[in-house]
Amino acid sequence: MNEVSFLQFEDLIDYATGQRPNGGWVTVYARDERDNEDGGYYSALVPVGNIDAHLVEPSWDLDLGDGTPGFSFYFDDRASEYHRFGDDSGVEPLVVCRYFHGIKPSYVEVSEEFRYFHNLYEDRATRTLFAFDDSGDDIEVVRVSDDKVEVRVKYLKEYLAVRGMVLLLLYVIDRWSEKSLDELGMARQDEQQGGSDYRYSRFVDAFPVLAPERNSCGRLLGKTVMRGAANYDPQRSWGRHDRKYEEFIIGVDDDGEEVYYTCDEEKLANNFGKNPDAPHFLRPVFFSKEVMAKYYNDPGKFRVEDGYLRCAGYWGVPLDNNHQKYVVVFLGDLGKLSHKEQLYWKRYNVPPDGRMSDVYFRRSMLGEWADATEPALVFKRTYERFGKHWNSNHGWELFKKLKPADAHHWTSLHVPSDGNQKEFDEQIMSLAKLLVDRINEAEVGKRAILEPNDKGGITKFGRYLDAIGFTEAGAFVQFLRNLQSLRSGAAHVKSAKNNSDYQKAMRFFDLGTKGLSQGFADILDGATVFIGKLEELAVTGSDGQETS
Repeated sequence: MNEVSFLQFEDLIDYATGQRPNGGWVTVYARDERDNEDGGYYSALVPVGNIDAHLVEPSWDLDLGDGTPGFSFYFDDRASEYHRFGDDSGVEPLVVCRYFHGIKPSYVEVSEEFRYFHNLYEDRATRTLFAFDDSGDDIEVVRVSDDKVEVRVKYLKEYLAVRGMVLLLLYVIDRWSEKSLDELGMARQDEQQGGSDYRYSRFVDAFPVLAPERNSCGRLLGKTVMRGAANYDPQRSWGRHDRKYEEFIIGVDDDGEEVYYTCDEEKLANNFGKNPDAPHFLRPVFFSKEVMAKYYNDPGKFRVEDGYLRCAGYWGVPLDNNHQKYVVVFLGDLGKLSHKEQLYWKRYNVPPDGRMSDVYFRRSMLGEWADATEPALVFKRTYERFGKHWNSNHGWELFKKLKPADAHHWTSLHVPSDGNQKEFDEQIMSLAKLLVDRINEAEVGKRAILEPNDKGGITKFGRYLDAIGFTEAGAFVQFLRNLQSLRSGAAHVKSAKNNSDYQKAMRFFDLGTKGLSQGFADILDGATVFIGKLEELAVTGSDGQETS
């Protein structure tokens, strides 16, 4: 672009007339300084019915710093009048510029009503505002920096539609050249252009007195209109209707072809005669266990419980995670997931293979109480119960609680998929955290008879178990040492030497024969047995003496 085109703003005419694609984001505030150019961008909310009045002139309808509460005072007997946005013009700010006269740094913030309307969460470290979809996934809605505020168009247009407002995108851009108009072959220019959704003035003149490099100057000043979403339906946008439902495999036909059916509850049978020819709401749908990886890998957001999966406070679904080979969910319950979540589950959908677990059948069909049988769930239940009993009866914790930064080792503990070495290593790490790292060395050291060279938590723990007469002390210590060796192998380069501690641990737990999944399940079972036997000692006093 040559200097003449530059000063005539030929590259910005599509922006000034509202014809430039926004790419899903719109700048509602900015300060832009670059070579031979200064730009300022702002915005103002005005009622739809007032558009024409605001397009008469290209000048801004709201200045930086305006739009905050104020009063009108009168010289007659009328009382002062309070104005939420500073006056009675009907103009509101979307972005508020806060100034503190140099005492504190100035900053910008987005309209409180806009933030509340979309329930936006502010990440203060990045100054980004997020919304959350019905799957609980975060969506960037506003990006804030010292020099710019950008808003996602979809959310802005919904807000405008609800408010019955439009957004005036205001701009003023100055450009200059060290050449004179004669040198550029240009004449003075001063024009205004307007349409139903824009108004701008374009000005070019000579100002040699301003500065040597600003012999010729141009200014583009104006506004474009952004309107609310057409045919906006708050019920649809707020998830009240028009939900989408996927079809899942519910069986196979006589030719071995998979049979699919929708998870829409309105199209399923129930116990009250609804849709009698359709599959029942409680038709079991099977999924490979890999479906749970997403939820285990994000324990800060998701929680996998015995028979239930929840995403914070956004959604939850009952499920059968006590099944030995699969995860099973009722067809109708799948319909309660968001469509996005349904699509995720569908990737792991497999044809029915047998029936749901006995635990889930007794709970969901017979209304009976049934303990979990899945190894990780059983271990967690036993470990928690043991901790409460031991602390209650002995007055101290044998296994200290995890630190907050390590809490994910508890919430994400599960049996890994077979052949997934990374997942196996992570679960070994988590189990070792619970059984080795959290041994209360200070307390067991007080109560154990230690040899001069006794070091390390496992050794002290073993001495303590001997002291209280725990008959399985030797076997438990051997178990923990081999678990620690597997953990060390996971944390460092695994040694292939046949006599390495890692390879000895592999043989101890027979992982070569069992595989990683079944091997870890058996490790959990073994740990549960030991914890259960320790629990029997919880009825004794702190030093192995019976409590009165």
